Amino acid sequence: MAKWIQKAEKSMEARGTKGAFGKATRSKIAKGKKKGGLAKKRAVFAANMKKIAAKHKRSGKRMSK
Repeated sequence: MAKWIQKAEKSMEARGTKGAFGKATRSKIAKGKKKGGLAKKRAVFAANMKKIAAKHKRSGKRMSK
């Protein structure tokens, strides 16, 4: 995993916001982006994580926890 992802995860864990966005579905991400503010930040982050996961899944790389 990239270092920035690990740093982001550690930061979310420390602040207690890990999983604050909930299950990142397409519709939920779209609604969050429309809302703006903190919801938009979380939606963009969730969308980026989904892209990274999909990319790793296609390439066959294993993501460690």
